[in-house]
Amino acid sequence: MSYAAVVLDNDGVLTELPNHETLWRAAERTFQSFDLSTPSGEQVRALVGGNVEAIRTLCAEHRIDASTFCYEAAAHAVREQKRELREGLRTLYDDASTLWDLNARLGLVSDNQHETIRFILQFFGIEDRFEAVYGNPYTPEGLRRMKPDPHYLDAALDDLGTRNALYVGDSAVDVEAAANAGVDSALVVRDDAVPDCEPTHRIESLGELPALV
Repeated sequence: MSYAAVVLDNDGVLTELPNHETLWRAAERTFQSFDLSTPSGEQVRALVGGNVEAIRTLCAEHRIDASTFCYEAAAHAVREQKRELREGLRTLYDDASTLWDLNARLGLVSDNQHETIRFILQFFGIEDRFEAVYGNPYTPEGLRRMKPDPHYLDAALDDLGTRNALYVGDSAVDVEAAANAGVDSALVVRDDAVPDCEPTHRIESLGELPALV
């Protein structure tokens, strides 16, 4: 099968996942910014997962503007992720070098903050390889467009000028987003935790992509 474009997720596909401690620290500092008590595990998961209803409920309880809260949360998350990248606590997967072997236009669509994604591409010197890049703006409106909503994947495909594309992700949500956008999916399974979904292709490494493209 031949694809004119390949669009990748970032976390868990192109780069290692953010460390749990990094995300927890960002959540704690967000709460501290509003003089709130230390967040519970459930509240941290709501922040990291972009659970907009849980975030709105929290903000309503404490009379905080949801947009202001999201802006602060995004700023701390971006700052902490930049720190872990600079300190070498998180890096590209070795098989990311495969991107230069693909005879296809490339895009990147992630639910991580857009500023973080841009920083990652610049930090590792691979920004020029991607023609379309979309991260989530982490606003109440943006969070409603997280995958499996295909909004940003559709935008990337429009930029790339084709629907003959493959979306590469590491979760069931990525596979569903691809289906919602009407394109094929490749699920990267890097460990024993296999998502319950039915992708078009199942791979263990980005090194398998050239054979698909």
